[in-house]
Amino acid sequence: MWKGSELAGMRQTLEASDVDIVALAHEKSIEGCEVTPGMAIAMQWLNPGVTLNGHAHSWWHLFVIQCGSGVLTLGDADGVNVSNGDVLLVPAWTRHGFVNTSRHEPLAMLNMSNMPQMALLSNFADSHGLITTQP
Repeated sequence: MWKGSELAGMRQTLEASDVDIVALAHEKSIEGCEVTPGMAIAMQWLNPGVTLNGHAHSWWHLFVIQCGSGVLTLGDADGVNVSNGDVLLVPAWTRHGFVNTSRHEPLAMLNMSNMPQMALLSNFADSHGLITTQP
């Protein structure tokens, strides 16, 4: 169990950044971030007004918006407004990005993916063709 107050405290210890990510992990390694075999779970925050540029990679994401509001771009489709409670599936190799449209509140997302599975299969790749065994 990871308490919201504990996650917020961990976020406060991070270096200043437009995008903050706290992995729900057992240890600091790709294997340690597997909460369940082959799957990683993290909290991700985009600060107000921040854009996370579109990108694609070999793993899928399942995002659950926890608070805030923004716009999701998925593939070539027009942006879609997202807010608290929305659940977003991003298939592997699908270009995706976010914009936090708020001036005051972070866009907070629970981020689940099969990134550890792809790394262990030596299929940790992005749209530029980079393939490694470690993220």
